[in-house]
Amino acid sequence: MKILPLFRRGSLNCRAFLSPNHSSELLQSTPCSINNLRPAGNLLFNREKTSTHPEVCTRNHRSGMSRDILSACCWPMAGYPCTNPVEKPRITLVQERTDTDGSFLIATLLTNYLKLSPRNHVLLFATHQNASHYTSACQKLTFNTSAAIESGQLCIVDVLAQLYADCDGGNTPAPNGNRLLQSIIERLRALSPTQDTLVIVDDLGFFANLHPTGEDEVIDFAEELLCTVFQAVQHIVLKVNISECYRRLCAYISDLAQVNITLEPLPSGNFREVDGRLTVYRLAGESDRDLVQLREHHRTLLYKVCDRQIRTYLSGELGIKNL
Repeated sequence: MKILPLFRRGSLNCRAFLSPNHSSELLQSTPCSINNLRPAGNLLFNREKTSTHPEVCTRNHRSGMSRDILSACCWPMAGYPCTNPVEKPRITLVQERTDTDGSFLIATLLTNYLKLSPRNHVLLFATHQNASHYTSACQKLTFNTSAAIESGQLCIVDVLAQLYADCDGGNTPAPNGNRLLQSIIERLRALSPTQDTLVIVDDLGFFANLHPTGEDEVIDFAEELLCTVFQAVQHIVLKVNISECYRRLCAYISDLAQVNITLEPLPSGNFREVDGRLTVYRLAGESDRDLVQLREHHRTLLYKVCDRQIRTYLSGELGIKNL
């Protein structure tokens, strides 16, 4: 028996107790690279890359992670041909619980919709985050936000900046939620009918906190927004925080939405490799004869928001790392 040094990986010398004949047969019959070789005791095995390792998932499926998050939300992804075309939902409701932020999902839907067709336009009313935040987030998703804004394909309305636009000198104006809600409706009526516009409101709970606007006024606004046919508005995405203060508002929009997305933290606590859990419900079937529209559970994913991508995992996929 002869000890043959097979390879050196970093500072670790890996040797296998094999005869010269066996070692040559093994190396000839194993069509794998050095990175796929892994010592196990005194034997050398072919290291199979499985999807249970989070780092392996990131390496093998980095390009498909945005597709995973979009397909889970029932939206087609630009640049990926599909044999069964996915119809984009007209109304999508994003509900976020405490300690979660759905801004990453807004930026993902925004950039993907603009990439689907040059005729598509996006009108975003930002209240939870400002306009610069979404501009930076879209650029990290490899989308030229500046060119889209200059061409008019993307319009981001900073509601907080608009709220204090009429401030004269040092006088702070009283917030008026009704005026802000009415300005949104007026912008929608002024849109060109030749555009296929996606309207995003982030977040509706902001308007319920402005005097004299309350939850009832926001529900009236949601009814006018969702039930009125605006010729240029093809799709609507609304984001609201799940709270007892907005319980009736969430219930009303949830009845009208085709897709309901819930973002919530892990029930077991914080985990450094996962930010939260995404659960999607969609209509089981649309029929005018149904008095009550049934919903079905579509997908549940764990997600991690990184600097330039969103990692997705299945429940139970994360485990002990293979060292």
